[in-house]
Amino acid sequence: MNTILRHLQQLADYELYNLSEAIDLELQRREELLADVPESARRRAIEREQSYRRRTGAMAIPIRAIGLGKMKDPRRAA
Repeated sequence: MNTILRHLQQLADYELYNLSEAIDLELQRREELLADVPESARRRAIEREQSYRRRTGAMAIPIRAIGLGKMKDPRRAA
């Protein structure tokens, strides 16, 4: 993101205006694509994605591992 901001600062005013127009047109195009899909189909797609995440454990809480890592004292032979 910092790289993009640096490049934007180097652009001239008319270039920024053209970029802004292109972004607006792309956003409008994406909104029109979403408007073509019925709400129920979009909702079912989201539910499928979320149930897949539940099945694969992608939404599970992090597991805490105990006993891993460096030992406090070196082990000594008996």
